[in-house]
Amino acid sequence: MPWRGTQLVLLAFLLALLAACVAVASGLSAPIQFFGFALTPLSSGFAAMICFIAWVVTRYAATQFRDEQDAGSFKRRLIATIAAILVTSLADHFVLFWLGWVAVSLTLHRLLVFYPERPRAMLAAHKKFIFARIAETLLAAALLTLYFTYDITRISELSFIADHSVSNWVAILLVTVAAMKCAQLPVHGWLLQVVEAPTPVSALLHAGIINLGGYLLLQFSEVLTPAEGARWLLAVIAGLSMLVAASVTMTRISVKVRLAWSTVAQMALMLVEISLGFYALAALHLLAHSCYKAYAFLSAGSAVEQHERQVFAQLELPSFRALLGGAVIATVLVVAAAYLLTTQLYIAPWLAVGMALALWLASEVDYFGRRHLIRTLAISAFWLGLYLIGALLLKALLTTPVAEVYLLGIDIWVCFVLLGIASVYLWLLYRPRRALGHRLFIALNAGLYLDEWATRLSLRIWPLRLPKGEQS
Repeated sequence: MPWRGTQLVLLAFLLALLAACVAVASGLSAPIQFFGFALTPLSSGFAAMICFIAWVVTRYAATQFRDEQDAGSFKRRLIATIAAILVTSLADHFVLFWLGWVAVSLTLHRLLVFYPERPRAMLAAHKKFIFARIAETLLAAALLTLYFTYDITRISELSFIADHSVSNWVAILLVTVAAMKCAQLPVHGWLLQVVEAPTPVSALLHAGIINLGGYLLLQFSEVLTPAEGARWLLAVIAGLSMLVAASVTMTRISVKVRLAWSTVAQMALMLVEISLGFYALAALHLLAHSCYKAYAFLSAGSAVEQHERQVFAQLELPSFRALLGGAVIATVLVVAAAYLLTTQLYIAPWLAVGMALALWLASEVDYFGRRHLIRTLAISAFWLGLYLIGALLLKALLTTPVAEVYLLGIDIWVCFVLLGIASVYLWLLYRPRRALGHRLFIALNAGLYLDEWATRLSLRIWPLRLPKGEQS
């Protein structure tokens, strides 16, 4: 099938899945089940997003591999990976879901080793292969435990679980699988090194495949919600990953490597949202991150031009006075929005929104001046309102339960993580020449040397033999 035919099929699937998502979410149709698959608002919406990302990626790949001799082989591997992701997205039966999960990993591996003459790509694929086998084993153990304990074989049957005496251990297994799939510390190194794979592979990986960890927890939220121990584990792993990855991102120069570290941080933030019970917010984050990351990787070649534009526009760091003013205004806006539009007790999500809004307000006011203050406030209120509308719409569309129990400890932990990220960010920007800032920059630029430990361990478990011409 030519590239154009593949794109037409993906568009047809996209429209059909969107129609099913709207029909089921609005109550016009019950969830559609057939041959072990199920079309729910979550599954059909996620699959529709995958179709859109795949359509964009195949359009890019058709141009990049136009004159390549191995274009046919690459196309077959890419289509197989996309098909595996769609099977996993729509699967309802445990066996079908697990087989799709394994197929995604195996087909992705064939894409990652598409250029076998690149040692770093081969090493990254090797580490990914080992971690994927471990995650698949843990996922199988979780699904088998659900089957033997509660006699259920489908994801749609999770809501019938009444006794959650075993679900905490199952949730811990699922959290571990999701953390490994989302490349959380310390098994994150492979994601940083697969940037040597073709650009369409990186875009599909960061915009679609990496999100399967969050999608797994959203699908099994019935098991995760009452499991406080698993939610604590998720918050700790994702919180530390977010702190380290966001800090390291500030020190990287390579565009693709910086985007890879950004993906680790964004996935960590999404997992933190899930640990707090904000499933609709996590789904919105998943959707927005997928679209942004696909665009970022496919337009990575224009990064130099974008940097030159910033230099030409003479964009500088906002002053401390502007940061203080932006923080005050952002606090007022966020507190008002939280009071009017939500009843949730958690502070951490609003702190994250407020910090991002404060930095943007400070940059805008410092650059355009106070005469544009009203315009800046109107724009910030518009984006904040759009964000809230999106979260409320996804909350109405999703059928996942809301975590009713307020876990104060997790809320405080996430707040400390967010404040730690802000502190590192401000110190590196405004005190880079101090001794502490210099040492901190060096350590973060090396990723705190965490990947070296994971690499040594993985090679000790399963040594890798590179081609003779590529050994060093």
